Amino acid sequence: MLLANYHVHSDYCDGTNTLEEMVQAGIAAGLTSLGLSSHFPLPFPNDWTMKEENVESYLDDINNLKEKYASQIELYCGMEIDFFIDRQDISDLAKVVLPRLDYTIMSIHTLGKTTGDDVSYIDESQQDFEQGIKKYYREDKQAFFKDYYESLEKMVKIFEPDILGHIDLIKKYNQNNYFFNENDSWYQELVRNCLDGVAATKTRMEINTGANMRVPGVGRYPSDWIIPEMKKRNIPITIGGDSHSIAGIIYEFNQAEVYLEQCGYQEYWMLKKGRWEAQPLGV
Repeated sequence: MLLANYHVHSDYCDGTNTLEEMVQAGIAAGLTSLGLSSHFPLPFPNDWTMKEENVESYLDDINNLKEKYASQIELYCGMEIDFFIDRQDISDLAKVVLPRLDYTIMSIHTLGKTTGDDVSYIDESQQDFEQGIKKYYREDKQAFFKDYYESLEKMVKIFEPDILGHIDLIKKYNQNNYFFNENDSWYQELVRNCLDGVAATKTRMEINTGANMRVPGVGRYPSDWIIPEMKKRNIPITIGGDSHSIAGIIYEFNQAEVYLEQCGYQEYWMLKKGRWEAQPLGV
């Protein structure tokens, strides 16, 4: 049984439940370690991340929950922090808050210029994603995917976040190979090169189980074929439900655990008493 979830959102960002409701759901599901990881504020207008003015109350609320539920579950304060392809950096505010967190997830959600209010997103809609590629890459999809994976690699090399979030988020709206075919050699080469870079760091990659809740048929992040490639490179893994509601707190955890074992993984990493430790799968 998987006993942890480190990708958990709340109504501080685009989640539907309060922090406390997510904690209670984790306890009810039998988790022993839970990380709360709202989307960190972005330096431009949007409707899905935490507001900058709410950062302090978020940190305070989690500290209070740690005390309240100390006898039932270990709670950790995290954030999902965005890395920007155009800047090759995270926000200045994120750098200030980083030392106050128990752990970090880093990921990429945007493309093109991240200034003003004319920002394109990878996971907002298929149309928005396509328009962003058209606008910033002159419809050269391969050029964007190359930028995306090379930026993920650079992100982990610069910051070595505790967790790399949903490495192949770009497949979210790729139904019927709309943007690319995962079986194409050029695409698989981009992924493998990125994995080589991740393997040279201490960053853990998450097995993100929540995609099917929001877009049925997407599967997990990363795709099944990528996980054996991760195992070849001995890349450590964590488990993240990308949970935006109490219903997603352990969504498809059992299926993920079975597949990880089939791929040769024998352990995943979780926080215990503030330290990352390996936990055996299938126990």
